[in-house]
Parts: sequence; C-alpha cells; structure tokens
Amino acid sequence: MNRKSSLPRLLLFIVLGLLIGGILGESLGLLFGELGELMNAGGYDNIVRNFFVAPLNFNFGIGHNVDPIFIDLYMVKFAFGFGLKLNVVSIIGMIIAIYVMKWSGDR
Repeated sequence: MNRKSSLPRLLLFIVLGLLIGGILGESLGLLFGELGELMNAGGYDNIVRNFFVAPLNFNFGIGHNVDPIFIDLYMVKFAFGFGLKLNVVSIIGMIIAIYVMKWSGDR
C-alpha cells in the first residue's frame, strides 16, 4: 500500500470504529438500564449504564459553552459548529478498527 492511500483508509477505519462503537455503547446502555430497572439497582441511573453511555466531554473553542457560529446574510443563514460525543465503547471500537485495518492491508 502506498503512502497516499493510507491516510484516507485510516480515517475511514477510525470513523467506522467510532460509529459502530457508539451504536454498541448506546445499545449496551439501554440493556443495562433495563436490567437496572428489573433488578431494582438504580434504574436507568446505575453505575454500569453510566459507564457505557456517559459521554466523555471535549470542548473545542474558547470557554466552556461552545456554541455554533451563525452567519446571517438576511436571505441565507449559515451555522458552523462541531460536536463530538464519545463514550468508552466508541473508543474501544476505534482501537479495534485500527487493529483490523493494520492486519487487513495488502501483504
């Protein structure tokens, strides 16, 4: 594999790992929330569910509240912003995707 095609492939695997891990994390959060309700272990606010679902906070920009930038040109309005919601399982999914990418290349 040449150097030009490795960066887009890496970004693709990272994004796919984050997406699959995020979906899996939300699913596990729902499962553990229901189990918390059934077992009377704090309901949807139990520690196991919060571990999988609670997002890791990253602030981009200046200050703690980063709002999108609005550009109002009277007839057209633009909003620019960037949000990132990561949880533990999405980071694990990203690491697994990078590992799979490493071993799935041309040999």
